[in-house]
Amino acid sequence: MKGLIAWFARNHVVANLLLFVIVAAGAVTLGTLKMEVFPEFSLDTVSITAEYRGAAPEEVEEAICLRIEEAIEGIEGIKKITATARQGHASIMAEISLGYDVRRLMEDIKSEVDAIDTFPDDVEKPVVQELNSRFQVINVSISAEADLAILKRLGVQVREEIKALPEISHAELLSVPPYEISIEVSEEALRRWGLTFDQVATAVRRFSVDLPGGSVKTRTGEVLLRTNGQAYTGEEFEGLPLLRRPDGTRIHLSDVATVVDGFEDVSVSALLDGTPSVVVKVYRVGEQNAIHVAEAVYAYVERVRPTLPDGVQIATWQDSARMLEGRVDLLVRNAATGLTLVFVVLALFMRLRLAFWVSIGIPISFLGAIALMPLFGVSINMMSLFSFILVLGIVVDDAIVVGENIHSTQVRTGKGTSAAVRGTYQVLVPVAFGVMTTMAAFSPMLFVPGIMGKIVRVFPLIILPTLFFSLVESNLILPCHLRNYKKPAANRGLNPVARAWNAFFEFFSTGLERFVDRFYQPFLRAALEWRYLTLAVALSLILATVGMIGAGKIRWILFPIVESDAVVAFLTMPMEAPVSLTAEGVDTLGRTAAELRREIASERGSDQFRHIMSTVGQHPFRLVQSGPAAGGNSYAGEHLGEVHLELVPAERREITADEVGARWREKVGQIPGAIELTITSDLIGGGKAIDLQFSASDIQTLVEVAEITKRELAGYPGVIEVTDTYRGGKPEINLGLTSEGEALGLTLADLGGQVRQGFFGEEAQRIQRGRDEVRVMVRYPRQDRRTVAALEQMRVRTPGGDEVPFSTVAVGTMGRGPTSI
Repeated sequence: MKGLIAWFARNHVVANLLLFVIVAAGAVTLGTLKMEVFPEFSLDTVSITAEYRGAAPEEVEEAICLRIEEAIEGIEGIKKITATARQGHASIMAEISLGYDVRRLMEDIKSEVDAIDTFPDDVEKPVVQELNSRFQVINVSISAEADLAILKRLGVQVREEIKALPEISHAELLSVPPYEISIEVSEEALRRWGLTFDQVATAVRRFSVDLPGGSVKTRTGEVLLRTNGQAYTGEEFEGLPLLRRPDGTRIHLSDVATVVDGFEDVSVSALLDGTPSVVVKVYRVGEQNAIHVAEAVYAYVERVRPTLPDGVQIATWQDSARMLEGRVDLLVRNAATGLTLVFVVLALFMRLRLAFWVSIGIPISFLGAIALMPLFGVSINMMSLFSFILVLGIVVDDAIVVGENIHSTQVRTGKGTSAAVRGTYQVLVPVAFGVMTTMAAFSPMLFVPGIMGKIVRVFPLIILPTLFFSLVESNLILPCHLRNYKKPAANRGLNPVARAWNAFFEFFSTGLERFVDRFYQPFLRAALEWRYLTLAVALSLILATVGMIGAGKIRWILFPIVESDAVVAFLTMPMEAPVSLTAEGVDTLGRTAAELRREIASERGSDQFRHIMSTVGQHPFRLVQSGPAAGGNSYAGEHLGEVHLELVPAERREITADEVGARWREKVGQIPGAIELTITSDLIGGGKAIDLQFSASDIQTLVEVAEITKRELAGYPGVIEVTDTYRGGKPEINLGLTSEGEALGLTLADLGGQVRQGFFGEEAQRIQRGRDEVRVMVRYPRQDRRTVAALEQMRVRTPGGDEVPFSTVAVGTMGRGPTSI
């Protein structure tokens, strides 16, 4: 090894060429690296989701979950299957064992699911996909005191224009219900014309259709044949024929039904700073740069704002790329500060040339690691930037040790190149072992399994290459640059400025030597002489540290609480609660947030908030993080609400997000009827501080134990937001046939089908209108089917064609089913 060091020290061209290659490779790679807020990775989980609209959780479990579980449980490589049945929705998660190809297993699972042919007719085709982490970059909100239809059209227009930007590929529209064409049939009109509900649905399917008919060849060429009659709007559906009378007149759909071209009966709404709003969420995909995506959105918003109609506002919020820019700025500032401090300290006690070349080792090591980032599949993100900040204080140590020893050897011997080689070789072993022990400490992170391993592997993939290039630079490149040695010139004969300069540096150098001679050396001799006492003191410090950890004086947490620029409140009401009750709770949260905003602005002299977004019917903050495939359906429902406070950036904010959250929680107090109210300001969102899990064969026992535990925990000082995961289901009426109904030839299928038609409706068609998929539903008027009285007044059609009162052929018993299984 000494020969290699000597060869590099004597061949400055080779050393400088190696330096140039490292710097050039890092500089070129830096401009091509992907920039994202958090690293995206596979969750090693395959998701199967299916919709069974209008079905209770028990029906979803039996019709979908159990059949899919039976079909896929024998596939090799599946570690665990978790199935969840909710009202109208099934979600099955198949966790993949280590060492198996997720993509291949996903194809095997899809083949097994597609082969199931026993699903009920109303179950939609299951969607099978691999789960990947995905993070939005920035949101765009469009606000106006306008009708929901107008707001959605504006939102769709903005979404499509943003997706058309060259920097952006994916954007989603949230906080609005999907389109639906509702054909509301009048029972009186059906009786008048002698029609049935099924005949109306069948007529819609038969007369609203486009069918290809092949082609014919003519002398002038081939001509395509096509039956063209698909209806796309409510007005077109109104003109569909239902019945031709003997006198030649036609009965159209408009004669027996009211066609409403509107939205699904889903209560989702959002307010931005008190104004109705829709939200477009913009994502980074592939190799796109998160900062470039955000800049493109900002430029688009500024360009389109003057062209919007009066009263329509467009704004950006929840910009995650700003956090990434902040970490980049922090790294640059820390690197510049560290470089300056290293240079100044070394210059004061050694030589300017030595200080310069030791300091230059920091950017060289960083650029070397950057050059290898694409090879390791690492991007510039919050985790990798933190890794660079973490290693910043370590990477220069070996260069300082080597440079100082070269300097001491040259001063002692008066030689240049040979002293540089000897000084480097003397400390080669301790320097190499010092770097390798640090590398060994981070290396186990490469072998951590599961999702946690995919998160923490970023640290060693940045730190190990940085330390390696630091070792190369300090032992092969640095000796070449320090090989030339000149004895310090005597003060005699120098000009006054040069003498003052030498005196200034001599003061610090002499002071350090005096400190070493008078204090450090005597203390070191005493420590060596009383070696057993020294060892006892060291062991005592170790035991004291361990004792402080065991006593809880030093906290032990998986993820530190990282303050965000947002404070979010999640409200959960009982499942059976009307949407008006949820809206009242959200209104309370929004009103108290506005009051807090004014109070803080008065105290601090400036507005510390940017926006307040209130949402009823969703938890959009959680929904975006999980995605629809990850069971996002659990974050939507009339019983859910969310209020999102976006604060000004931390560098301009005079109050912490945690303080805002605490004051908001105190001001809100208790929301009447709320099952859960959680207010968080944590960027990472690591979950609850304490999580207790109970299991039992009896659900009632679990509920009782959970209630007792919650009461006990709530009695401890400082404990807040004590909740459990059990949610009581909605009340339900279980229907059955009477003996008279059976005598009339009715079956449970007949009864259930007619009740479903009467209260849920029947999907007659699904059409593609532009980029939107629109359901065409045939149903009775919604306002006529909202009460139990409507069920009692319902008339059931028998197989013979007669209509009889519901109460004579059916019986209903009240109950309460679970919200999920």
